[in-house]
Amino acid sequence: MKSRLFLLSISIALWAAVFIPDSYGQEPVIPAYTGYVNDFAGVLSGENKNALTVLAGELERKTTAQIAIVIINTVRPWDIEDYAVKLFEKWGIGRKNRDNGVLLLVALRDRKVRIEVGYGLEGAIPDAIAKIIINDYILPSFKAGNYNTGIAKGAVAIAKLVAKEYNVEVSEFGSLPADVPLPKEPTFLQSILRLIFTILLIIIILSFRMGFFWLLFMPGTYRRRGGYWYGNGYGGNSGGFSGGFGGFGGGL
Repeated sequence: MKSRLFLLSISIALWAAVFIPDSYGQEPVIPAYTGYVNDFAGVLSGENKNALTVLAGELERKTTAQIAIVIINTVRPWDIEDYAVKLFEKWGIGRKNRDNGVLLLVALRDRKVRIEVGYGLEGAIPDAIAKIIINDYILPSFKAGNYNTGIAKGAVAIAKLVAKEYNVEVSEFGSLPADVPLPKEPTFLQSILRLIFTILLIIIILSFRMGFFWLLFMPGTYRRRGGYWYGNGYGGNSGGFSGGFGGFGGGL
């Protein structure tokens, strides 16, 4: 009996070591807020950082909405979704009574990017639009190693969408690309075609890697995660979050 209990305890300990993440029960280390633009990885030029700060300041003056741009080396052992939520909470991005904050988070070593949107701006930047900003505006420049351009285009697109929601215009772009077009949600037909293309691509890949007949007759599942920056792992997701925790200084 004792030997069975011993083996059971060992099994539970091994299971916990394998399946429970290192971050379980811990709070992520959130850096101190330094301004609208928080480049903890040191990738932005001084000119672009100043221009982004000016644009975010103009947007807040005209709309009360707040944008935070955060570039960090890694969020590990956390995933970027949970880390973004915790950072959003601690910094209190967006006005307390309006939930109108937006966070653009880039984790360089993790090759991840995420946009978190307060409830007050989900109409302006729904998940589909956030993904378009990441995949079409930010990632192409990142693939070329140009973080300044990718972050600038993403931030300008976000600022323009928020300004449109409040029926105002922003104009203080400085060194930023002012001609960034407003992203639009895909039509129903475009969504269907994209889904069909994705399914066909998965079938082709699996056919080459595992054999066509294995794909047809062998049980199992295959799930594709979207939003990779490039083949070696950059990933991007969009998500909504209930912001409005006060000013950037945090606190209720």
